[in-house]
Amino acid sequence: MKIKKKKKIRKNILIIFILAIAIIGSSCYYIFFRKEKINIKQEENKILENYSNEAQQTIKENHLDDKIENYNKTIEAFAKSSLFNEKYLEEYAKITFRETANFVEDTTKLLEKNYNADEINQIYEYLSTTNIQKLLQKDYTDLKDFYKIANLDVNQIANYKNYQKAKNISLEDAVTQVNLHLNEEFYQNVVTVANPDDITVLVNKFHALPADYVPKDLVNVGNYSLQMRQEASQNLEKLIAAALTENIVLIPYSTYRSYDYQKKLYESYLKVDPVSVVDTYSARPGHSEHQTGLACDIRSQSLNDRLTDNDYEWMLNNSYKYGFIIRYPKGKQHITQY
Repeated sequence: MKIKKKKKIRKNILIIFILAIAIIGSSCYYIFFRKEKINIKQEENKILENYSNEAQQTIKENHLDDKIENYNKTIEAFAKSSLFNEKYLEEYAKITFRETANFVEDTTKLLEKNYNADEINQIYEYLSTTNIQKLLQKDYTDLKDFYKIANLDVNQIANYKNYQKAKNISLEDAVTQVNLHLNEEFYQNVVTVANPDDITVLVNKFHALPADYVPKDLVNVGNYSLQMRQEASQNLEKLIAAALTENIVLIPYSTYRSYDYQKKLYESYLKVDPVSVVDTYSARPGHSEHQTGLACDIRSQSLNDRLTDNDYEWMLNNSYKYGFIIRYPKGKQHITQY
């Protein structure tokens, strides 16, 4: 009996000991946990203090205090907006804030179209405002290969890809050539130039001048019986003078041409060659850059209608200094189509 009683006492002592350890342990855990929780809460409060009162209210109403790890200008902007959406919180945190008009509105539309934060950052980094506005009118478009390509038009993405595949060229070249309409039939879908007096006016097989357009500031080019717009004429004279200092004699021989003159010229060529051939060396009326008063055919002194290789090389290296470009350079016929 005594042995059983002793065993019972030991058992009770063991139980009491275990309970005591459990109580002490849980108390320590509670104290530690509470202290840690208080510290975390204090840190969260410090982070929230960086946000405006309006943003804090949105964050608290959506119970996001513990999900925001630091101050973020994009989160701030959205939290102050009626467009704030909790499901995009992680994306907000990764999107670089932009001081642009309608940043919140436009970014919201991009998110709704399933662009992620990385894509949105690249869109703002590389695309023009015009392209961004075009994107907002379209369904999601994969732009990963296009962000850094200059002169991109997001409405032409499919055409760029198709043309690249058909021509087996680089994407950069495809963008350039599609932008030049080289994927289309010439003289189709022609646009009439709205600003013919613009010094950077574009006239080609897809952009035509009005038939009655005549530049208002035509002047004579030096002692030649030729005319160009005043600014172009002055710069051409400077170019010719600069060439002369290097013993290069350049002679302009065809400058401004009226619509009617170009029409007669083109029709005269048709008496000799078919349209398909004439279009490779003469512009149709309204499509000639000569009508702008900004273009000039120039030759070497020793040749009737062209430059020597030496003079051509000089022009390549110097014409830009006077505002001119070589409009139809060698080896670029596949682009210029002349």
